[in-house]
Amino acid sequence: MISRYFLDGFGSDDELNELLASTTLPLVRELQFKYGLKVMGKVQNVPYPKEDEKAYMMCYPNGLAVCKVWTTNLGGADADQLEYCFRSHYYAKSRGQDQSARETVRSTKLSSLMTVLKRQDAVRSKKELLDSKVKITKNGLHNLRRAQGNHDKPTTFTADEIHAMLLTILGESTDGFPVALDLNKCKNTLDIYKAADKIRDVKIEESKRFFKNPFYLIGIDDYKHLLIGKFKMTVLHSDEKKMEYEVIEDFKRVKSAEDYPELLPLLTMMKVSYESKEVHKLGALNFPLMDKYDEGLDAVFFYNSRPTNYDHAWMATPCPI
Repeated sequence: MISRYFLDGFGSDDELNELLASTTLPLVRELQFKYGLKVMGKVQNVPYPKEDEKAYMMCYPNGLAVCKVWTTNLGGADADQLEYCFRSHYYAKSRGQDQSARETVRSTKLSSLMTVLKRQDAVRSKKELLDSKVKITKNGLHNLRRAQGNHDKPTTFTADEIHAMLLTILGESTDGFPVALDLNKCKNTLDIYKAADKIRDVKIEESKRFFKNPFYLIGIDDYKHLLIGKFKMTVLHSDEKKMEYEVIEDFKRVKSAEDYPELLPLLTMMKVSYESKEVHKLGALNFPLMDKYDEGLDAVFFYNSRPTNYDHAWMATPCPI
């Protein structure tokens, strides 16, 4: 019965009994039936503490958070009826007194609430959420490439020097030209450009090694849960809309890394490595919140914003061969 309503690895007999006795159960059941959502657990229902101290966070079976649901006895014209409430970070009405109100759908009738959710496409699909999480690896790709060095080719020649160079290359006379061609400068610049090409080639090869082979993508949210999956990029691009990927193993939400013994050595080294470093860290693993490639761990860290109930800080690392 626990597996029917709760995510794998979450929920207890007491939590199940509490859910079964809850007035929110009908809404949980409908979302489970129509969208396949599972309960992660009860979470703080900010900013609605007066309505219900906590709400149920619901996720897809792979652990991607979708919405919070709860009930209140403040519904109806006289504010005295049971009311079902749905709130999602991925949905917003055009009107509402604040962001929280715009993200929330309410109704005293469960059927009416479910109709609105369907009509407004308020429940973000699993594919959309998965795309948004995996394709953020473009940030990791950028950090990995940046760590290999700068492959820019600066232009250090003046217009007259370029003019003299063109005259020389095309076999025309430079007699009387006010600027002489500096061959040493040309040789030094050529060496710089050759070195830049080598760095560019390293970036390309490292990007392929890291992302075009199976890699672990590990996220952490503000619940300090880990979201762990295994993927492979089939098309690498700085524009996430053009990136394509293959799912090797879908995400799984876990409370600790014990379910992934192959990752424990890496995560233990990360914990020790960042224990004393001046960087913002999350959870018992000292998961660093930063944009950086760590060569010692062969892991790249990246994030878009500070982790929330829905958003993550990320780490990617190649799978062992």
